[in-house]
Amino acid sequence: MPEPSIEYYNAAVDSLQAGRLPEALTAVESSLIEDPDDGQTWQLYIVILNALGRSEDAQKATAKLKEKGLTETDELLIMAVESAGHGRMQDAIAHYESALNIDSDRPEIYTSYALALMESGDTTRAVAAAEKAVVLDPLDGHSHFALGHILRLSGKKEAALESLSRAVSLDPNIMIAVYEEGMLLAESGNLSAALANFEKFLKAHPQDPSATEAVASIRKRMGGEPPTTYSWS
Repeated sequence: MPEPSIEYYNAAVDSLQAGRLPEALTAVESSLIEDPDDGQTWQLYIVILNALGRSEDAQKATAKLKEKGLTETDELLIMAVESAGHGRMQDAIAHYESALNIDSDRPEIYTSYALALMESGDTTRAVAAAEKAVVLDPLDGHSHFALGHILRLSGKKEAALESLSRAVSLDPNIMIAVYEEGMLLAESGNLSAALANFEKFLKAHPQDPSATEAVASIRKRMGGEPPTTYSWS
């Protein structure tokens, strides 16, 4: 994916994962303007439309993508995206597995598969799929983020921090990785580094309430005051 659409694509992924759907839609539409033929961006567009409840527009986008010519794997990925968008995670997992049976060397499929597995509660297989994605493309920040995210949710905080830090070093613009790395840095007591992460995140998303609250709490802790109680997203 050529520049600068990768920046818009990353922003769309970050906003989607943070639940900021209108921002995600704006970013992915900007990405499509820059590169209207990128299948992965169209798939993300379909995910966001479904998440917004715009199923008719999602169907139109799917039809538009099919007009561009799809491989069997791409069609399976669209089916997986549609299933996940409607909460049918087991169907999505089955479609990802069918896609992997055809193209077993595409790291982005393993990344999406891993996140779907984690959402369905299959932690062991989710970790294995994310690790496979990292092996296939060790320089892809999104693969490292997915692994770190899954490890964090499964309680393996040290390993999660290592993966999230790797994701941020490879691609500093993956803001969701910056955020989650900040979470773990704060929990481990590395307050200065955590504060830097959240301040960077707020430059990209200045209205985010959880990051704003995190900054306030960390500053209190650094000043020797009891931290504000807040919950991470």
